[in-house]
Amino acid sequence: MVTFGLGYPVFVLPGIQGRWEWMRPTIESLRAGHRVITTSLSELRPELDRESAFLSWMRAMDEALDRAHERKVALVGVSFGGLIAASYAGRRRDRVTALILVSTPPPIWKPSRGDIFCATYPRMSMPYFLARAATRLVPEVRRARDTWRGRVRFLREHTRRVLSAPMSPAYSSQWIREWRDYDISDDCRRISAPTLVITGESGLDRVVPVAGTRQYLELIPGSRHAVIADTGHMGFVIKAARFAELTGQFIYAANTAERNPPAAAPAASASSRHAS
Repeated sequence: MVTFGLGYPVFVLPGIQGRWEWMRPTIESLRAGHRVITTSLSELRPELDRESAFLSWMRAMDEALDRAHERKVALVGVSFGGLIAASYAGRRRDRVTALILVSTPPPIWKPSRGDIFCATYPRMSMPYFLARAATRLVPEVRRARDTWRGRVRFLREHTRRVLSAPMSPAYSSQWIREWRDYDISDDCRRISAPTLVITGESGLDRVVPVAGTRQYLELIPGSRHAVIADTGHMGFVIKAARFAELTGQFIYAANTAERNPPAAAPAASASSRHAS
């Protein structure tokens, strides 16, 4: 677990690759106004709970927040990390001030053949996984960055981040299998924290359909939706500053509302009641 910056505490959970380092531009943008806490998923939860996979995530999150000396935090869940964040927010309502779900898959997973192949043969499927990721990322980068120089620079820097913090195919495969057997819909209905659902544009997210992420708007009471224009699944990295702006404004508003709840309307006086 690592921490950056000062301000409102924010816990950031990465996607299915499990490495926070892949989101370094996002973390750097968020730390400007927040105390950012993050970790790789393999460090967050080394053991599998016999009764329920997601219950062990809950205990691990409790322990991580206790180690960070934070009683309450804003939770940011990116892609697969959003499933963990939503489940935690529904089960630990007293520890979450705000919830941000970023391009999160729907609560119930319907795997494709490629997903099943990756989950069943994690090491053998790694070339396929990386090739599929590249074909999904390149069109998004082409739209999000205005010049070829900017596009090449982003792809080069992102590739460097990926190579410097390689994912574990075995862990990712295990998490996919656990997800297949769990439905977080009931957890979502119990969420009381202000919730922001962030997506890219529907035609550009080739990893998680935007329609799937928008299901959380129906499940989570009072949740709101924001779109990072000209991006798909990776807008939180490609346009990290814009993502941090959206997230920061939402977290600030949630914390301000919690600390300054609206005052109850004063009871009408006897004279005013009789006057009516």
